[in-house]
Amino acid sequence: MTTTASTSDDTLFDMNKKKKSKKLLKASQQVETTITTDSTDDAIQEETDTIPTVTEINFSYDYLLNRAFDIIRQKYPERFNQGRVVVALPPLQVARVGTRRTAFLNFGSICTILKRQEKQLYDFFLVELGTTANIDSKHALIIRGRFQPKQLEHVLRSFISEYVFCKTCRSPNTLLRRSDGLTMINCND
Repeated sequence: MTTTASTSDDTLFDMNKKKKSKKLLKASQQVETTITTDSTDDAIQEETDTIPTVTEINFSYDYLLNRAFDIIRQKYPERFNQGRVVVALPPLQVARVGTRRTAFLNFGSICTILKRQEKQLYDFFLVELGTTANIDSKHALIIRGRFQPKQLEHVLRSFISEYVFCKTCRSPNTLLRRSDGLTMINCND
């Protein structure tokens, strides 16, 4: 019994013989095999024209992405029907007051369009421009210093992008609320 076991062990674990290496397929043969399998899968998919079953794990990325967006469109149709939201502001009316001051004449109307208090926009302008200013009785912002309309427009755009539009849904329908010394943007959508 031991002699047959030892001879079979010797033939199995013979260290003198080299193993034969497996032959590699040529690149052209590999490409052909992948093309043929892909075309048969597409043909089967086109013939059945149904959703693949759960047991088939060959979902493509595009298929899964389209499926996810279709589900989102069905649950939240109002989000996809809106498109891009644009806030229409009137052009800035800027005038010089004397030689050292600049008047932002339609400051009050822009604040009402943005649904923000004048104080919030006023504080932002003071910090960004690094100067002093005041609001007159006609709701115009009188700024100390010479500023071009382009400079004021740039500051206004930065205020809108930071404090008006919601960061997640890009809706301008937001409110600014202060809590514990922090200013938070609350989206109304």
